[in-house]
Amino acid sequence: MEKEKCVISVITVVYNDCNHIETTIKNVLSQDYKDIEYIVIDGDSTDGTKEIIALYSFRLKFISEPDTGIYNAMNKGLKMATGDYLVFMNSGDLFTHTNTLSIVASHILNRTERPAMVYGDYRESKDGYFSPVIPARSYKKVWYGAFASHQSTFYNRKFLLDYNLIYDESYKIAADYKLNIEVVKYAKDNILQIFECISDFDVSGVSNANQNLGLLEADRARREVLNMSTMRRYAIKYMLLCARWVKLNMRPIYNHLRMR
Repeated sequence: MEKEKCVISVITVVYNDCNHIETTIKNVLSQDYKDIEYIVIDGDSTDGTKEIIALYSFRLKFISEPDTGIYNAMNKGLKMATGDYLVFMNSGDLFTHTNTLSIVASHILNRTERPAMVYGDYRESKDGYFSPVIPARSYKKVWYGAFASHQSTFYNRKFLLDYNLIYDESYKIAADYKLNIEVVKYAKDNILQIFECISDFDVSGVSNANQNLGLLEADRARREVLNMSTMRRYAIKYMLLCARWVKLNMRPIYNHLRMR
């Protein structure tokens, strides 16, 4: 009998990032797992990025064309993907270890039912610095906020197709959070958390302005998907602002609280 397979589609979205794209490509291609489909979506870069990607075109699928934003590009990746699971590893982001995908696939294949989502821990990276491992939260706290980094989250492609789930392009920052709420809502606890560090999330492009917009859009997602009351959403926003302060000033305590 042929051994069961789990093909993982890794999707990289990039625009004008010639300083980081090759590092991400090499990281993905260095994975020891063989059943990988690698897709790179470039937004018609003008800084040499697409020329770098072209050097590896014999090992990946690649398109370069204008898009209307990051979630439009990510939806293009969703449509191109043919794997059983997919994960977004955007320019500058890295898998933590060369056997990361092998570990994830083994967890999936050991389940009697294919999970709708698989996720794990992550680290933040900036200019060569890596934070300590940041533990993922329980997906049951999705009402509160992101329970793992997007780069450490794997989606069952058939599940997304069955429920017609894509990134809401009317969002600028938090469409990934809205998608996670929708997956958790429909998955009925068929979600797998693994206690491994999956990714190194490049935070060099994250700004306070983005975080503030993210808070507003996350509030919108709670209203649209979870039908939360105004009072409860206000309380969550206040909790998140407090958590941001603790994260910046008391990181060990923040990490401990994430695991609770």
